[in-house]
Amino acid sequence: MLFHVYVTLCLFVSCFANIINFADIGGVSEDYSENAAWKNGGLLNETFALLKAGDTLLIPDATFYIMGGILGSNFNDVTIEINGKLLFSNDTKNWPVNADGSRVLSCIYLTNISNVVFTSSNPSARDMGGSGGIIDGNGQKWWGFPGLGYLHYAENRPRMFFVEIASNILVENLLFKDSPYHTFSVYKVDGLEVRFSEISARRTEQENHNTIDMTAFNTDGYDVTGRNVWIHDSSVWCQDDTIAVKDDSQNMLFERINASGVG
Repeated sequence: MLFHVYVTLCLFVSCFANIINFADIGGVSEDYSENAAWKNGGLLNETFALLKAGDTLLIPDATFYIMGGILGSNFNDVTIEINGKLLFSNDTKNWPVNADGSRVLSCIYLTNISNVVFTSSNPSARDMGGSGGIIDGNGQKWWGFPGLGYLHYAENRPRMFFVEIASNILVENLLFKDSPYHTFSVYKVDGLEVRFSEISARRTEQENHNTIDMTAFNTDGYDVTGRNVWIHDSSVWCQDDTIAVKDDSQNMLFERINASGVG
């Protein structure tokens, strides 16, 4: 009986499922002006506010320049499919801040979400010079010398992908690139799987943490708290902790991860 109820509910939800193509609703691609960044950021915020169960938000195979401060909350049973690139603005002077102006906002901050999939059906595009499956924090201006960013901003830099209070989250087939600060922060989660994904924060392609690459300091890889976490078959190259487990976390498994950092 319970199985039939579950199937009926799934069919009901799927009937009202909606694919929201970011370009079709007004997202501006291949425009690297700050006007486009603010427009895309505002549109993505509006879209997150309207997501409902069964929806898929599709970022198509193109680059969308976007201002940070993307906020979403209280949604469930949603898929975020990134087949192109979200490239965040590097306008550090005009970056959004919190209500009292004391701290910059994260690139993406989501809270109180459940049963959410972050995926790409186009990850191989990046291997051919394409844009598929990338969240790019464009963080170089926030980092240390040669831009001296660390001396100016210290720890007041945007986390790139920050999820707090969440359950049953799947992340797959994505590249998290050049975060301004901590790359992948998921706090107070119950049920998280990350697979076939990559974190990279570096200025050069050298296979060592040289002085130039070390300017990307505090670009932690996976910072996670909670329980029932499985991160596997992925890679991390960053200039601080590759994996940091905190705050009475339980039942966490990390395996088959190619990781290199300095924390």
